[in-house]
Amino acid sequence: MGVEPVAIVAPDGQEITVWRWPHQRGRPTLHWAHATGFHGRTYHPLLDTLAEDFNVLAWDMRGHGASAAAGALSSFRGWRTYYDDLCALVESQEEPVWLAGHSIGATASIMAAARLPARVQGLVLAEPVILDRVQGLQLRTAKLLRQSHRFGLAAGAARRRAHFASRAEAVEKYRGRGGFRSWPAPWLDAYVEHGFVDDDMGVRLACAPAWESATFTHTEHNAWPDIRRLRCPVIALSASHASTFAPAARQRLRTVLPAAEVTTVTNTTHFLPMEHPQAVADAIRRLLAQQAGTRAQTDGQTQ
Repeated sequence: MGVEPVAIVAPDGQEITVWRWPHQRGRPTLHWAHATGFHGRTYHPLLDTLAEDFNVLAWDMRGHGASAAAGALSSFRGWRTYYDDLCALVESQEEPVWLAGHSIGATASIMAAARLPARVQGLVLAEPVILDRVQGLQLRTAKLLRQSHRFGLAAGAARRRAHFASRAEAVEKYRGRGGFRSWPAPWLDAYVEHGFVDDDMGVRLACAPAWESATFTHTEHNAWPDIRRLRCPVIALSASHASTFAPAARQRLRTVLPAAEVTTVTNTTHFLPMEHPQAVADAIRRLLAQQAGTRAQTDGQTQ
């Protein structure tokens, strides 16, 4: 399905690319926010399906994909930079939107919904980065000691191979290995096709390893104040293995947001959208259907 790029202006004047699937008047608008190191079109297999029913948008986060040029380490303020960018995107839309995302994209969506309650209608969170108290304290301490760059994900991202002779070579090197082990072929193809840019050496990662590492270094250690501010409906999906949304955090979310739906998807890892895209699509459709039903009931009561 064809998509077109549109640009939004971030608070610091940088341009962020947002991919726009074909829109139809009167349909709900859904924005998808990707995980660290990826880009919006990585999720083509999922978003093409959703675009049959919704007006789909998906950004390339600052420093990623087509927004790589907006990523300057000298002005990076950690995840707050992404939060501000997403708020600018939400405010640029004519109507309130639904937000969904994966990993950091889910966490950034939480922050935008907390800051702009009148502009966000609901949240679907796939493997959000929501730490429990112990994890949050450990990460906060590491940041204070300036040691968070030594954590596994940050250190590993800094060592990522940035160049390949071709996209075909990148696909071959990634297939069945590391974090890509569980990815179906269409997902890996979409990631490589749009996650690399041509250069004199062949192709290189659009998201520079140093930028990806810096993003992991500044991982959000305490999302809870903003979670408490949420007023919209929420569905959160966690993986059954290697999750960034720990069991203790899931239970705490149920306590803080009693109306939220918190579900663990069996036989999945942090790459839940790639491994079980139907679970994500079903959650999005379910949340929008529930909200439509609530509105219809409310309208009936006020007539």
